[in-house]
Amino acid sequence: MDTIYLKVFQKSEIITTSKVQIKDVSKITATTIELKNKINELIVLEIKEQKKAKYLITIIDIIKVIQRECPNVVIVPLGEVDTLVEYSPTPLKHSKLFEFFKVILVCFIVFAGSSVAIIAYQVDTAFAKTLDLISKVFTGEAGSNPLWITIPYAIGMPIGIIVFFNHVGTQKITSDPTPIEIEINKYRAEVNTTIIDSLNNIKRKEE
Repeated sequence: MDTIYLKVFQKSEIITTSKVQIKDVSKITATTIELKNKINELIVLEIKEQKKAKYLITIIDIIKVIQRECPNVVIVPLGEVDTLVEYSPTPLKHSKLFEFFKVILVCFIVFAGSSVAIIAYQVDTAFAKTLDLISKVFTGEAGSNPLWITIPYAIGMPIGIIVFFNHVGTQKITSDPTPIEIEINKYRAEVNTTIIDSLNNIKRKEE
């Protein structure tokens, strides 16, 4: 008896084609190449409405399709139990000019917001007075805006930000993912999980 191992993707994007095959939403390995190719080509979902939409395919749906065509195989599921399918009847078009202005706008908002946050933090914590106190402790003289502290601080802050975010321009300092990449991946995973749960609830009501 043949055995196949089935790993379902959490999310899949389907463009133009309305017939979703098993290979579009999962990765499989089988005891023979012929069996693998046959299962990969099986249709697990046929989309009838030609409009952008999200669909849910469960591991049970995939197993049913495989068992119907290959009743004598042993199926070993791995990983996710649901996959989110984002369908678009037409290829997605990206405007480079629009993307450029969007990046500029986001950069401006982030720069303005972070600047206000840093200034507000320093005012709330009386940071200027703290620097004056440090200057008095080490030099014995009280004075406002001690340059021997403020200049290294002004240089060290951007260096610290660059090191923390692990990025200089378009280049990474190390191969580790940046904090922004981690947060984006966490956000995407949570969005996908929320959509899958919502579609699961709709599916339960329809059954």
